[in-house]
Amino acid sequence: MASPPVPISSLIVEDWFHGLYTAGIFLTLWVIFTNSAFTMERKAGLTAIVLSMYICSTMHCSLQWYYYSKAIDDNELPGGPGLLFSLTHLAPWLEATGDTFFCLNILIADILFIWRCWVVWQRRWVVVILPIIMSTCGIGMAARFIVAQVTLETSGDAFTSIKRRNDFLAFSTAYFVLSIATSLFTTTFLALRIVMVQRAAVKATGHRKNPFSAAVEIPVESAALYSLTLLIFVILNVTKNVNAFYAQNIHAQMTGIAPMLIILRVAAGHSRDDTAWSTRPDPSIHTQPTPNNRGITSRIRFRPKDATSIGVDSVGLGTYTTDAERSRVAVQISSGEANTSDSDIKSVKETA
Repeated sequence: MASPPVPISSLIVEDWFHGLYTAGIFLTLWVIFTNSAFTMERKAGLTAIVLSMYICSTMHCSLQWYYYSKAIDDNELPGGPGLLFSLTHLAPWLEATGDTFFCLNILIADILFIWRCWVVWQRRWVVVILPIIMSTCGIGMAARFIVAQVTLETSGDAFTSIKRRNDFLAFSTAYFVLSIATSLFTTTFLALRIVMVQRAAVKATGHRKNPFSAAVEIPVESAALYSLTLLIFVILNVTKNVNAFYAQNIHAQMTGIAPMLIILRVAAGHSRDDTAWSTRPDPSIHTQPTPNNRGITSRIRFRPKDATSIGVDSVGLGTYTTDAERSRVAVQISSGEANTSDSDIKSVKETA
């Protein structure tokens, strides 16, 4: 049995992923706005990135729904153009708009992954210069193949149609090759850096991270799901496989889901700090501060000025992490303006 030229069920698959994406968007926005450590500028920036990608994915899903529903509605009455004709002959504006949002979402995702790669490699431009060049070239290829596709749909001349078809195939292939090269490059270098940092953390602290957390960190932080769906789509599209429709619709949503998961990890505090991506086996880098290594807090509180003596209560003046600082504080208190008793100084030294 031959496969249908356009599988309508691919729309249902995209709607399912879009529903999953929508639920993730609400969770991500809630985590961002409830994070007290973020400034308003950072909250606004992360929200803008998340919503812009969600809008692009939603537009692609909505246009697909309009495309399929219109093809069915046009053939409900007798004398219609035929369902197969309607499914294989799209309006130029519809095809151009859908491709534009699809490519725009890929561009935003690539920029975010390149930025993330730059951060985890401790802002080394030499690591991201190649994907930046490939992504920039991809913008030009995307513009050319969208123009060629629209011209192909509107041209009535046979020679022009053949030329535009060849241009469309050449530029679209070049664009997707650059896209998959950019995503695989950033994914590989992100995963490599994560593994290196995990090993350095084991050497520094002497114990391994939670295996489940370590296993989740690699595919999420490296955007492996994004690269996987894009690779499958490019392979199916080049081989003219009808299942490319499924892969394209899934990837249209995954371009937003994968960056959203990275932002969600950062906002929820499960991602490493920007300063914790060093591969040096230094415990001070890979160990989170604990009450045992934050220093000793003095419990001294001075009474009001009209009091006749200095007492020792249970409120801290500060944190002193060295013996020299402890001694200096004790000397300053013992030589202050107020007269302290030997028992008070002894209590201060014992507290310090």
